[in-house]
Amino acid sequence: MAKSKTKSPKRSRTATKSTRAKTGARKVASRRPARRAKATKQPARVPRGNDSVRDLAKRIIAVTVDHDDDATLALYADDVSSQEMGQPAMVGIEAIKQKFRMWRGMTSDASFRPRAVMVDGNTIMIEWEGTVTLAANGKTVKLDEIAIHEIRSGKIARERFYYDPAALRQ
Repeated sequence: MAKSKTKSPKRSRTATKSTRAKTGARKVASRRPARRAKATKQPARVPRGNDSVRDLAKRIIAVTVDHDDDATLALYADDVSSQEMGQPAMVGIEAIKQKFRMWRGMTSDASFRPRAVMVDGNTIMIEWEGTVTLAANGKTVKLDEIAIHEIRSGKIARERFYYDPAALRQ
C-alpha cells in the first residue's frame, strides 16, 4: 500500500500565546532585524521664490485695483502675449492697448479684488473676484477669473485669463 502525500499546514516561527501556554514552547527569535521607529520627517522647506516676482505680483494687483492703464502697460514686455478666454492670443504692447480700449468700451464700471495669489518660480497666478457693470445694458455681473502671468526679465511676457465668457454676454 502506497503512502499518500499530504501537506501539513505550515507553522509560523513563533508560537501564539495560547499555543505556548498549552505546550510550554518558547518564542523563537526572528531572524529579521528589529524594526526601527520611523524618523519623523520635517516638513519640506518651501523656497520663498524670487522676491522680484513677488513684488511684481503686488504691483499687478495694485494697478488692477486702481484701474491704472498706464502703470499696467509698464509691467509688460514689448513682445507680450495675452490671451483672453476663448480668444486667440494678442501679441505686443499695441495689442494690449487695444484690449484695454475694448474692455473700457464694453464696461461702464468694474472692480476686482484678489482672492488668492500664488508665485512659483517665474509664474504668478491670481484668482480674482470681480463685479462688472456692462455698458450695453447697465447690468452688473459677477466675473470670477484666474490670471496666469509668466515673467521674463522682470516683465510680463505671457498671460492667460480663465473665466466664464457667458457672464459678459448678458
